[in-house]
This record gives sequence, structure tokens and C-alpha cells, in this order.
Amino acid sequence: MIEDEELDAALVEHALRTGGFSFTSTRVQSEEEYLRQLEKFRPSVILSDHGLPAFDGFTALSIAQKKVPDVPFIFVTGSLGEEMTIKALKSGAADFVLKHQLAALPSAVHRALRQAEFRREHRKAEAALHSSEENYRGLVELSPDALLVVSEEVIVFVNSSGVKLFGGEAAADLIGKRFAELVCPENASSVSEQLRQMIGTGKPVSFREQRMLCLRGKILAVEAAAAPLIYAGKQAAQVIVHDISDRMMAEAQIRRLNVDLERRVAERTVELEAANKEMEAFSYSVSHDLRAPLRHIEGFVEILVTAKGPALDDETQKLLQTIADSTKQMGRLIDDLLAFSKTARAQLHSTNIRLGDLVQMSLRDLEPETKDRVVEWSISELPEVRGDPALLRQVILNLLSNALKYTRPRNPARIEVGVGTNENEHVIYVADNGVGFDMRYAHKLFGVFQRLHRTADFEGTGIGLANVRRIIHRHGGLTWAEGALNQGATFYFSLPR
Repeated sequence: MIEDEELDAALVEHALRTGGFSFTSTRVQSEEEYLRQLEKFRPSVILSDHGLPAFDGFTALSIAQKKVPDVPFIFVTGSLGEEMTIKALKSGAADFVLKHQLAALPSAVHRALRQAEFRREHRKAEAALHSSEENYRGLVELSPDALLVVSEEVIVFVNSSGVKLFGGEAAADLIGKRFAELVCPENASSVSEQLRQMIGTGKPVSFREQRMLCLRGKILAVEAAAAPLIYAGKQAAQVIVHDISDRMMAEAQIRRLNVDLERRVAERTVELEAANKEMEAFSYSVSHDLRAPLRHIEGFVEILVTAKGPALDDETQKLLQTIADSTKQMGRLIDDLLAFSKTARAQLHSTNIRLGDLVQMSLRDLEPETKDRVVEWSISELPEVRGDPALLRQVILNLLSNALKYTRPRNPARIEVGVGTNENEHVIYVADNGVGFDMRYAHKLFGVFQRLHRTADFEGTGIGLANVRRIIHRHGGLTWAEGALNQGATFYFSLPR
């Protein structure tokens, strides 16, 4: 309080307390005291007499506006003419009260404090808005996509990516233009209507392919989306524009490649059909033309043995028997080669199959080979898979037949059929206690004509396991084997789940 009369100061304090204020006050009478007190603490309100002997209220008001601009300043004076009253208010005083009307002082103080609080909150809001807009500008400048703010159908903001996309040199080239000018004419009115509806409903517009124009008139292929936004205190639309020119070119290139690929596939299909026909012709040749000489050899050997057998010495009979056996072996080899060829060309007829049923059918087929032998079978519960029943039965039959063949020297022979399952595949195995094989040559097991045992010891053509691998490969699986000499072998194949 700036007041040189102690009794007037007391009356002011009484009026404020009567008006409901609880406060502490400091009274000063000179400019020096006033400055000193302003340095010591920040008042909520400054009450000042107009005329002091060495210090006047307008000087105090000027000081307050520099030192504490947010603190309301009220003149409390004995008299103040109309001209001085106007000057006081124009100079920034919050109010004035005459000393003979102190009953009005509490209301004036209340009013001044509310106005000061309002001004402070307003400044905070403005600062927050300014900060928010600056943050928005900073973030959108980092975006690789064009970002525009459209208010009342006019562009009021554009980021640097937008300036580049639409062919400008600076944001000023776009700001102030109608957004519709950047849209192809045939779509301009509908796009403007969509933005108006979006701002009205507050619902964003999702990405849509659009044709837009750069400042030089070049057509741009873009995806655009929009969302409502309050910008500079006004309703606006934030428009995101993503250039898809490269993607459109890539898609066109992919379409051209697909057309070319389809053409090549058609050509390859024709070539494959021709190759299949050639293979069928070759198979026919093998089946008929190559079999004829074998039939002749086998038939004439039989005639010779029947007609001249008693007159032939033992050595000659042995040689004729070797010729007959070799002819039969050649016949079996031709049969296996034909089967191997058909496996590659046969169409897969996939269905759900119970592997356990295939094992039981194969065991019935192999009963003649188990006659007069002691064979201990261990068959686990096998899963249901999807595949070609005939081809997978051929796999099971071949592996079980091999297990029986190579356990022939064992008494008892032990053969186990089991399965291991993971999240991607079933792994089926056939294990035996037979003669086994050397793991150094495991890579040869599934090759055509590859055999690790002498034909004199174990018959065969070297086609069976090659056929197994080809069938499993066509079903999307793998084949492999483990073993050791005289310690048995285990053959595995996998099938997708």
C-alpha cells in the first residue's frame, strides 16, 4: 500500500477485512521504500494514493508495470478528476476507488484479482498453444509424407515434404492456395465436400488412392487421408499425402512380369508335355522293345536246358543257369526303372491317410517273406497324414521289405516302426537290428543304382530307396538314414503336418 496517511491506511485495511479479505500489508511512503519492498516480495495487489509529497501514483504504476506486470494496481485516493481517472485507466490501472467510498473497495479488489488471474491463465493457454503448434511443426517436418493443414478450404500449413512433392520451392508457394487447386479437376468438388463433411462430423477419412496436381500441372499418383484438427484456434483438416508413384510403377512392372511369367509357364508346360510324351514313348520302348530280347534269351535257354540238359556237363549247365538268373535280374531292373520313371510323372491324389493302415497292408503283402523266420515287430501308433495313398504305401512297403531283407542273418529279427512329431512335421522311422551300413557311405543310399552290399549277399537293383526319396520329396518331406556295420540301421522320412 502506497499511503502517507496512517489513518487512511487503517481505514483501507478495515474496509478490506470487512469485505472478507484476510491479508498482510506493507505501507510505503517513498519511491525507495516501494522499490525495496517490490524486491523483497511479490504482492497480490497494489493500492496507491494518487498524490504523495515526494512520490505520485502514476510513477508507482509505471514501476509496477515494469517490475510486476501481472499484479493489479488500484488507485485509492481522496479525489480524482475525470481527466485523471481516464489517464489512470489508460495507463493500465485496474480500477480506482475514492477514500470516502471505501465500501466499494472490496468489490474492486475482487474484480481486479479475477481479471489478473484470467490474464495469467490466458497467457498460459497462449503459451501452451504456441508450444503445441511448434511441437506439431517440428514433428511434421520429420515426416517423409506430405502434411498439409487446410482451414476454410485454404492451405495454411505445409511441411517441407509437401513443398517438395507438389513442386514448390518454399512453403509460401502453397500456403494461401485453395486445396482444390491441387486435386485433378474431375475430383476437386467431391474432395472439397469430403473435407467439409469430415470437419463437420469429426470422423477421419482413411487412405484412398487419388490423382493430384503439382504446381507445374504434373499429375501425381498418391494415397491421401485426412483427420480433423484445431489449428490456430480454428477447425481445420490435417491432410496426409503419400506419393505412390514408385509403387504404381513397381506394380505395373510386376504385372508385366506376371504376363511374361505366364507366357513362359505356358511354353514350359508345352515343353513338359512334349517331354512327358517322349518319356512315355521311352517307357513303352523299354517295356516292349527291351523286354523282347530278354524273353528270347530266357526262352531259348529254357529250351536248351530241356532239350540238351542231360547231355550237358555241369560247367555248361552252371553257365546256362547264370544266363537265366541274369536275364531275370535284368527284367526286375527294367520293372524298377519303369516304376521309378512313373513315380516322377504320376499325379498326386492327396487325401487323409492313416499310416498305421498302410503298415498293416504292407505287412500282409510281406507275409511270404516272413515264413519260417522269427521276426519281432514293434509298431507304434502312427498319425494320420495327407498324401497319395498308393505312393506312400510304396514307401512303407519298400522300407519294411528292406528291413526284412537285411535282418535275414538275425534270429530273431527285430523291426520297429515309430514316429516323432513336432509343430511342423511328422518324422516316421523304420529301425532294424540287421547288418547295418557304414555311415561314410550314407550319402549313396538314396541314389539310383547305389548299393552298399553285394548282390550275392542281398538281392536288389538299387532303385527302391531312390524311389522312396522321390515320393517323399514330392510330398514336401525329407529322407535320411543312420546306421553302423553289424549294428542295424534306421531309415527316416518326414511329412508336413
